Amino acid sequence: MKINSTLLAIGLGLASAGLASAQTHYVYITGSTAARNAVYATLNSTAVFDAAPTVTTQGSSTASKSTYMTFVGNIGGLPFSVKCDWSGSEGGIADLAGGLSENFLTDAATTSSSSPGPFVSEVVDLAMADNAVSFSKNPRAAITGTKVCVIPFMLVKEVGSAADLSNVTDAQFRQAITGGAKLALFTGNSADTKFVYVTGRDDNSGTRVNTLGETGYGIFSLPAQVELDGSGNMLDPNGDSSYVTSEGYSSGGSVATQMGVNCSATTDQINGGTGISVVGYLGISDANTALGLGATQVSFNGVTESPTTIIEGQYSIWGNEYCYHKNTASTDATTVFGKLTASTGITAKSDGSTTIDLTLMHATRGGPTTDPIHN
Repeated sequence: MKINSTLLAIGLGLASAGLASAQTHYVYITGSTAARNAVYATLNSTAVFDAAPTVTTQGSSTASKSTYMTFVGNIGGLPFSVKCDWSGSEGGIADLAGGLSENFLTDAATTSSSSPGPFVSEVVDLAMADNAVSFSKNPRAAITGTKVCVIPFMLVKEVGSAADLSNVTDAQFRQAITGGAKLALFTGNSADTKFVYVTGRDDNSGTRVNTLGETGYGIFSLPAQVELDGSGNMLDPNGDSSYVTSEGYSSGGSVATQMGVNCSATTDQINGGTGISVVGYLGISDANTALGLGATQVSFNGVTESPTTIIEGQYSIWGNEYCYHKNTASTDATTVFGKLTASTGITAKSDGSTTIDLTLMHATRGGPTTDPIHN
């Protein structure tokens, strides 16, 4: 009986160990919408999983641009489910700093170009950010990060904007984002009396941090941005008849959508008259969407964004992309973090346009308020 009891105990122990190893290990990721492409490419590969995972996405007809993503497969022989909800870089850092939750797809969710769910609220484990935590709203957050690639941004003018608006300097941007600047400031033609405005992201966005930092407007300075509806009408987001907002869109996709709306007949509710120009700042993936809708790229300080001008440090609106985890992160979270930040991870999966491999860069910068330096 004693021998049988011992064997039974061993058998139960082995069965319990097998059951534990079969349980799914969940990891929840949020942060930068501009970095979605590279993270999607990395998770949907053997750079993280033992074999290509099963993928579920919602929020876009293009999987890599989706708001919600789930990747299911084995990592080191153990079943993992990695779930993503892209809320913005500052939002991601805040989630980690405060132990906050975001909505993620449940295991029962199916792929859809819309976002019907169902969702489950879970505490965030990892976050992607277009800026170092020291340049964030939570500079003392107890989190650890690794730089994984370079993230470029583009200035784009809305459909119907002035044809001769082809370049924006940092000084001109600083004026336009305070609630508009005359087109003459950009063209040198005193007859250009219509106004140029800026539209862009909310304060959860790393795209906003990098753009406001690089232009010298100030990372934490409040902008006066405009928003237009699908018919080209100026919106009044604050309901105070100012027709500007210090906030902005929660996603680059929304900025891209506005860039495709014709503003040539827009009633200027701020300065009067008909017809305005609008400049938006976007990550490259969303900028490409805007260009596909008829928007036009404008140069910054006389330099046009391209992989080459980023790599050589000539074009300066770009940031260092980081992957962060809490200092008290679980083993599951650090396992996925290690895969994403390895040399075979995000930087190797960068496409050379929306994100750039660190090993290709000939320029470096400390952060969004510092100048690029050629190595």
